[in-house]
Amino acid sequence: MMNTFIIFDNGGKTPDRFTIINRETGDVFGASENPAASNGVGKYCGNCIDHLIILYGAGWRQKLPSKKVIRAETDNYINNAKLDPNWIGREISLNSLPENVRQFILHLDLHSQAGGDSKDNVVYMASTSEKQSYPAGN
Repeated sequence: MMNTFIIFDNGGKTPDRFTIINRETGDVFGASENPAASNGVGKYCGNCIDHLIILYGAGWRQKLPSKKVIRAETDNYINNAKLDPNWIGREISLNSLPENVRQFILHLDLHSQAGGDSKDNVVYMASTSEKQSYPAGN
């Protein structure tokens, strides 16, 4: 998991104190000290290669950049973050994170290993015949 994600800490300047970058996909996430709490933050912020999508919102129409381009753009983003600690904070190790943030990252890692969205995050709508086959309340 440490090779997949790099974490930056801004010291609490913003509610999403920790910035988590997936080195393989370029996805960027923000997290507070307790992302699962009702007042916590655990969100997807964007992707390092978003600026390469010419027509915003129509990325599905374009061929995604190659893994080599994604890796280069992500490395550039990470290098810029390391050069300017005032931007998203200083790099920190996974071991120095609060347990709640480690669990959040572990959940992100499970999604990236699966190669797509978790079935838990997909809304399922039953057909009319399926609704009738379940007892009330299920």
